[in-house]
Amino acid sequence: MKLRLSSAMWAILYLLVLLSLLTPLSAITLLVMIVPVAVLYASLRVNVFWLHIVPVLAILGILSGSLAPVTLILAGYFLIVGIVMGHLYKKRAPALQTIMYGMGTLLGLLLVLLAAGKFIFGFNLSDYVSDFVHQTFDPLLVVAEMSPMISSDQWNPDFIFALANQTVMMIPLGMAVSSFVLAVVTHAIVRPTLSSMGVAVPKLRAAHEWKLPRALIFYYFVVLIVDMVTYDQADGFWKMAAVNLLPLLQFCFIIQAIGFWFFIGHVKKWHRAISVLMAIVTVIFPPMRIIGIIDLAFPLREFITRPKR
Repeated sequence: MKLRLSSAMWAILYLLVLLSLLTPLSAITLLVMIVPVAVLYASLRVNVFWLHIVPVLAILGILSGSLAPVTLILAGYFLIVGIVMGHLYKKRAPALQTIMYGMGTLLGLLLVLLAAGKFIFGFNLSDYVSDFVHQTFDPLLVVAEMSPMISSDQWNPDFIFALANQTVMMIPLGMAVSSFVLAVVTHAIVRPTLSSMGVAVPKLRAAHEWKLPRALIFYYFVVLIVDMVTYDQADGFWKMAAVNLLPLLQFCFIIQAIGFWFFIGHVKKWHRAISVLMAIVTVIFPPMRIIGIIDLAFPLREFITRPKR
């Protein structure tokens, strides 16, 4: 009875979250759009799950009116991701695997939606982003011409064009990062929720155990070389690859550095607050990622734990 009441509440919450797509609140609720589906799928049998979901989608379609096709497509998008993650939770798959599968599903479906949008409606994301940048910053050109406080040497049409071009090239990075954030937020909410409902879900590995593949060092230097070679290029495949891969690899090194600080704290018996503080400093001050690079390139952890003679 308790589980039935709980699942009914999650179904109602799912409906409210979906209805928020019709309001400005969707900018916030998108972060938790997958959560109700993942919870329901992981805690219910498949047939019971659909008994909760189908009425919610039907009500959404009725209340959305003329916007029903758009809201139902978005609902289906997040529904599939929620089912994938919920299935992995039900199988008790490792937490990182669940997050990566969730991220991959989000990214893959987004590419499918963009391809369908271009084929059916002629929507081009690159043109949309470029137009948005121009509409946002073009008025500053007028202000720069009228105000001596703003340097017209910097704010000129060439600069706006370069900014728009750079933004368009970084679209893949934005898609990957947003998918990762959505998957992480979903896991951060769903795992403790399922645990409170009596559904065992694996945790992420402790921070002091975080260690990425050493091959990232090789990839990083290859991307650095590509970035230097294509530095003066405005566009092109290799330029786009460098622009998107370099920040992702640097983020990986930040994660590695955070794991290193927690590792030292674990070995040296530091107060946890010290490790947390060092992690915050590493995130705020990106050059600290050099710690992660060194930790990957050299056996620092083995050196720290090696018995002293």
